[in-house]
Amino acid sequence: MKNIVYAIVIAVCILVAVVVFVKTRAKSSGGIESIDASEQVWVKCRSCNTSYQMGKKQYYEETSKKISTNPSLMMFTPPITCQKCGKESVSLAEKCPNCGEVFFVGSVPNDHPDRCPKCKHSKTEDSRKARLGQQ
Repeated sequence: MKNIVYAIVIAVCILVAVVVFVKTRAKSSGGIESIDASEQVWVKCRSCNTSYQMGKKQYYEETSKKISTNPSLMMFTPPITCQKCGKESVSLAEKCPNCGEVFFVGSVPNDHPDRCPKCKHSKTEDSRKARLGQQ
């Protein structure tokens, strides 16, 4: 009798876990579909040095498409096609709020990815300093 009660309790727990998993999974779509079409990112071409803004959703759709056609590219973000020169050499960039320089993410080695190579400003560092200063 004791084993039957344990089996029923275990079955109910598994059923509740499955229901919770399905319900929470359905609510958060996540992924590229959840990106607002109006969001913009800075990109820069390594060939012609042109920088411009494009839709964040479009950028991630293009990189995702490249990775799906060639899974070996999954280890890094592949460059996409430049609107100006047509070469596949466009990568994600940042625009420095301090000096206006547009630079590739991670330009300064062993530092914050948003560190400006020109003026050395970093939004990440500023926010961390502000957070530490408030404590």
